[in-house]
Amino acid sequence: MTRRNPAIVLLLTLVTCTIYWFYWIYVTTDELKQTTGKADLNPALDVVLSIVTCGIWGIYVEYRNAQLVHETLDARGVRHEDRSVVILILNLASFFVGVTGLIAIVLLQDELNKLAPPATP
Repeated sequence: MTRRNPAIVLLLTLVTCTIYWFYWIYVTTDELKQTTGKADLNPALDVVLSIVTCGIWGIYVEYRNAQLVHETLDARGVRHEDRSVVILILNLASFFVGVTGLIAIVLLQDELNKLAPPATP
């Protein structure tokens, strides 16, 4: 996994009117596929379905990816709180209060960073 600054992910998503979000979904799912060894993850299909469903599939992808992070950390023996439900609720709430979907992106990137190798000084 590549360590990414959650604030930069958020900023790029806003500046590109969510185009970066689709790229981010693809790249992080691909990295998660490599990290977890789950061959059934298909980042290209996730992006296509996210576009076709106007982002609804992307909500599921964020939820699923958060669950995979939790499962992977748990398998490694790392104590970790599963934030997938919080990410799902924030994304669903974004239908009423748009900003909560952005908070979900930041939380998920923070979770993904936990699988990245430690940063070198």
